[in-house]
Amino acid sequence: MIKGFRGTSLIDYPGKISSVIYTYLCNYRCPYCYNVDLVLPERANRLPDIPEEYILQEIMRRRGFIKGVVITGGEPTLWGRRLVNFIEKIYYEVGLPVKLDTNGSNPELIKVLFDMEILDFLALDFKTSPQKYEKIGGDFKKIEKTLEIASLKPERVEVRITFYPPLVSQRDLEEMLPYLKKFKFIAFQKYIPGKTLKEDNISPYSPDFYNWAKDLFKKHLPEAEIVERI
Repeated sequence: MIKGFRGTSLIDYPGKISSVIYTYLCNYRCPYCYNVDLVLPERANRLPDIPEEYILQEIMRRRGFIKGVVITGGEPTLWGRRLVNFIEKIYYEVGLPVKLDTNGSNPELIKVLFDMEILDFLALDFKTSPQKYEKIGGDFKKIEKTLEIASLKPERVEVRITFYPPLVSQRDLEEMLPYLKKFKFIAFQKYIPGKTLKEDNISPYSPDFYNWAKDLFKKHLPEAEIVERI
């Protein structure tokens, strides 16, 4: 399940110094994804598996310094009950809160984690408008359900939007807005060309586009806190 570990991060868990755990495999194929080694099975299989017990020992050793644990990927929810059991161990045995990064494709598992009260924070990637989800291999009905579940815990959820032009145009953002009315935290993530899943020549948006988008969101979501991230 685990292919990577970073002992200390200052940026992955809002307001907390954290350790970061990287799971592998993903059911989406986002062109701008930079975690290619974790997403593609043929590349992930070349990486050594890291035992869960080793990870637990490492975060236990850091417990006096770190204040939380981030589980990211890949797509962690693909690991189902195994992920739930692992989060339980971090929460109960180590005694640290957990933040989960997800593409939202497994609403049932997200509901389980919230119902069990073992998930402190959820970072939910909202990829594009409903009709474009099939372009990355997604089913928007599942995303809609996850958004509904997450909206019941708005103080514990951040919705993240990566501004990759082919997937996030002005029209796409306008069509995404109705699903975001109950959320308090929204992050605009900049698309940066580079060694991504699809190495293309797409130019990133100018600062003017981000300013337009921020004005649009402030108009329709006046209660939301909107941040920009590289």
